[in-house]
Amino acid sequence: MRLPVSNLPLRSAACALAFALALTGAACKKNEGGASGGTGAEMKAGGGTFRFAFVTNNSTDFWNIGEKGLRKAERDFPNVKVSMFRPLKGEVADQQRFLEDIMVQGFEGVAISPINPDAMTGIFERVAAKMPLVTTDSDAPKSPRKVYVGTNNVEAGKTAGETAIAALKAAKIDKGKVALFVGRIDMQNAIERKKGIDETLGKMPGIEILPVFLDHTDRALAKKNVEDALARYPDLVLVMGIWSYNGPCAADAVRTSSRAKKPLLVVFDEEEETLKSVQDGLISATIVQKPFEFGYQSIKALKEIKEGKTVPTFIDTGILVVNKDNVDKFWSELRELKK
Repeated sequence: MRLPVSNLPLRSAACALAFALALTGAACKKNEGGASGGTGAEMKAGGGTFRFAFVTNNSTDFWNIGEKGLRKAERDFPNVKVSMFRPLKGEVADQQRFLEDIMVQGFEGVAISPINPDAMTGIFERVAAKMPLVTTDSDAPKSPRKVYVGTNNVEAGKTAGETAIAALKAAKIDKGKVALFVGRIDMQNAIERKKGIDETLGKMPGIEILPVFLDHTDRALAKKNVEDALARYPDLVLVMGIWSYNGPCAADAVRTSSRAKKPLLVVFDEEEETLKSVQDGLISATIVQKPFEFGYQSIKALKEIKEGKTVPTFIDTGILVVNKDNVDKFWSELRELKK
């Protein structure tokens, strides 16, 4: 039975109070949980659930595959629950609003594909002060993120450039213009892929890479940009789509073009229309990433950080060149993954 303080000697009461305050302070420090989150594991040992957030950069089909990875992580890690946030228009303001909400809604970690990492430095610092921050698909190397999960985008750009060179040589094309299409060029993955393309295809004699066409993730504009390039440059020999939806938009524009000599296409990712166009031979190749792994490995990394485990700062999920030779096999495997 606890004695009233008035029944204790004054010195003993003061000591008891100080001891209680020290214990309270220690408990508060434990509950704070820094970015490493080691004490979070102690809190969850009794069967509690980690709540993580996953923020995409747009709402394309690419992220439907990523969501399958999130749900697989939930099945594999019963003490994890994930909420997905998808901006409709791919605007920085949307992601900032999501992050503001995430910070006050009881989440304990967040993975994000940053639209403009430099513009989001301030909010990333605030998020990282509260919970582990992981970037995926596109990095924010200047931010206090713990891990980047995704593609080495410079290498992916080099692979795209080398694939384009091989396609041009196979078609016996040694001069002409190349047009690149993407939503934004201030996003890190677009910057790095462009760098890789410049370092390979950009050095091919006789080939001129035009200024990048931007569409701000508007599919109608993405298609119109390709149509405009086809009309404006009669010596356009190659079209390259840098983001997932650019492949279908470019294929549609080239397919319906009245040009007698149509450009080759090399694109990124595995949207249905892209894979159909690879089967048909309209698209020479697509450089596919692994969005399923973006989702799965991001959540696995957040969980391990909260458990105090050491996680590498870069988790490379890899790429694959899909062409007419392997598209059927790849598509079959993709369908199984989506189930």
